Formats: sequence, structure tokens, C-alpha cells
Amino acid sequence: MWPFRKKKAYSWKKEHTRLWNELVPPQGQAATLQGELIRVAGKLTDQAFRNGNMNWDSDHEHMWRFIGAQISGDQIFSASERTQIQEKIEEIIRDQECPNLDGDRSPYYFISEKVVDWCMAHPKPIPHAEDPTLRR
Repeated sequence: MWPFRKKKAYSWKKEHTRLWNELVPPQGQAATLQGELIRVAGKLTDQAFRNGNMNWDSDHEHMWRFIGAQISGDQIFSASERTQIQEKIEEIIRDQECPNLDGDRSPYYFISEKVVDWCMAHPKPIPHAEDPTLRR
């Protein structure tokens, strides 16, 4: 467990599944920022765990940085959490050829959990304009 994990009234993994089912389209980018964050974190985490990032390309780094830019400055997170978010995204990018897949201790799960926390703190849909530079 991360040293600063707060007790939550929800399971982030269950909420990730619920949010995915409600907000992520069968293909393409999501219409809301919440859906897009869930989509990106889910797709990239699956990519790491399913095949060790064998299909990594510049879109992956772009997508991880998108997550960081959207959530790491939000005041719902403590200063320590905001720093950890940036550090874990940099770890994912740096170690993309040999990803840490240590389940709940992996940076992928850490970021996915923080994305869910962000979505739970921002339940009102925020429109997301499609990013034509993303091909995934």
C-alpha cells in the first residue's frame, strides 16, 4: 500500500469498471474528460499488463502526460499525492521497456486509482474535445 492512501468509501477497481461501462465508448475517444481519463488509464494499464508495453509508441507517452496534466495539479490531492502522480507517470515512461507490474504496488495501478479518485471528486460531466493527434 502507498504510505498516504486514504480510507475510501469505494473500491477504486470497482469504480473504474463502473465508470468505464458508463463513460467509455466502444471505440474512439470519450465525450467527457472523465471518460477519456478512464479510457486512457485503462487502455495503457492493460497494454502494460497484457503484453509488457510491446506496442509502446509516442502516443503512449503523450497519453500518460495527458493524464498527468489533467489530474496532478488538482487540489483534491495533497501536495505529496500530486508529486507522486508526476513521479509515477515519469516512472512509467522511463521504464516502459521493463514495466513494474507488481499489481497494487505498480505505478499503473497507482495512476489508475488516482484517475478514479479524480473522477469521483468531479462527478459533473466535463466535455472532452477529441484530440486528433491520438491514434489510439
